[in-house]
Amino acid sequence: MRFLDSLACLVFLGCLSAAAVEPVEDETKVEFFEKLYGVDIKGVKRLEEYGDPDTFYSEIAKQVGIPELAYAAVKKKYGWDKNDADYFLAAMVKGGWDSPDWGVMVSRVPAAIKTAPTKEERIKLLKQMELKMVVIGYDGTVSFPEEKAAAAKTDKNN
Repeated sequence: MRFLDSLACLVFLGCLSAAAVEPVEDETKVEFFEKLYGVDIKGVKRLEEYGDPDTFYSEIAKQVGIPELAYAAVKKKYGWDKNDADYFLAAMVKGGWDSPDWGVMVSRVPAAIKTAPTKEERIKLLKQMELKMVVIGYDGTVSFPEEKAAAAKTDKNN
């Protein structure tokens, strides 16, 4: 009898704790990101209204400051300055769906490309372009996937 009482108590406590847990938030809703980042997101339509989901997530990312976090990360890690006279930075954001982070491709492009008079000169300048992938978790953690890949390769070779 004592075993059954204990079992019933465990089942009851399990039901209570399951009821106390909040339901999983829907990352396909603007409200999820408003709550997560504590900002009012304006002008972003429902996900279903975009032809490409990346546009939906990119619009949200801009409003919550994800590109700025990526720029700060590459400045700290690689010395890339957004206000450099010789180069400009551009960011392309991917995010959402079932991933709890933002992927940001940061490009460092020679500023001279804007005024290069010929196609050949623009191509030459494009060869100087650099790219870095920055992953920013919904919790704000920053990582660089190429470092993880290099570490994994080193571990595999040892």
